[in-house]
Amino acid sequence: MPPLGMPLDPSRPVDPGEIFWVTLPSRTGSEQSGRRPCVVMSRRSLSVGNTLVVVPLSSKVERASAHRILLPQSEIIKDIGNDTEIKDSVAVCSQVSVVDKRYIENKIGKLSQNAVLAVQLGLSYLFDIR
Repeated sequence: MPPLGMPLDPSRPVDPGEIFWVTLPSRTGSEQSGRRPCVVMSRRSLSVGNTLVVVPLSSKVERASAHRILLPQSEIIKDIGNDTEIKDSVAVCSQVSVVDKRYIENKIGKLSQNAVLAVQLGLSYLFDIR
């Protein structure tokens, strides 16, 4: 599937916690796919290249768990000029993906530092990192 928006400049550093619209490849089963908001979890030093590690966001807050991190809208800082509605979300850590920057579109905003730490803990839980 071709990218829908303006691709992200590969030389642009991206911070963990930044939220973008991302076109995830079509997949089978229950995996997230299509155009959806994703939070970048790559280290900034590794984000100056062609790929980013992202965690897709879902609005199905009732599915929050140890690896599906509830992100209240108060922990999401919307970018000025962005018209995307901010609402309570869940970071679906079990569907962490590596995506090419060609599929990264408009920036929506960023997570608070506490929310970034919560998603990192969700990933630690998922990978059993102690």
